[in-house]
Amino acid sequence: MMNGLLLKRIAGGLGMLAAMAAGGCADDGASSAGDGTAGGPNGDGGAPPGASFDGCSKAELEQDREGGLELAGPGVDAGTGALKPGSYLVSTTYLAMKPEMAQKMIELSGPVMESLSTMKGFVAVAATSSSSCAAVRTLTVWESEQDMYAFVGSPAHARAMGHASSISRGTSNVISWEGSEREATWEEAAKRLESEAGGDI
Repeated sequence: MMNGLLLKRIAGGLGMLAAMAAGGCADDGASSAGDGTAGGPNGDGGAPPGASFDGCSKAELEQDREGGLELAGPGVDAGTGALKPGSYLVSTTYLAMKPEMAQKMIELSGPVMESLSTMKGFVAVAATSSSSCAAVRTLTVWESEQDMYAFVGSPAHARAMGHASSISRGTSNVISWEGSEREATWEEAAKRLESEAGGDI
């Protein structure tokens, strides 16, 4: 299992890093357990030798999710904590991470998160991670598809994309859809990941 403090730091600063992952679209299984490295470069995190992620799936929200589960950003009503009514472009990402790469993910996610908050059309973001599945998820809300793709091509995001294949253990997806504030939820994201093939970035 990954160190709890390390996991909270990942979820807190994750931003859109999961959207950068490269690899297949399949769910985890015994063959995608990674190399079983017992820890990161400082002994933080990592899965025990022979760890298996059987039962982990992009379509099922993990029971042990931690981090910023609620949307936050300029489009969230400060009084209610709810996304303001409107029509949006919603995007979700799922990344099955090599547990030993947790520290690298933290290093890359900081600049990505900082740039996200300055992007035109950015409405809200939430990020979460699961220790049992070594998985990270993001949910972002944009004013338009054009705004989202401008962020995808931004310098911090592009730099992190170059490291994506070394972080993913082979399962990564990104899906976006147009919808109202009622469709910008983790439950909707999991449903769409299950029903659509999605894409890899």
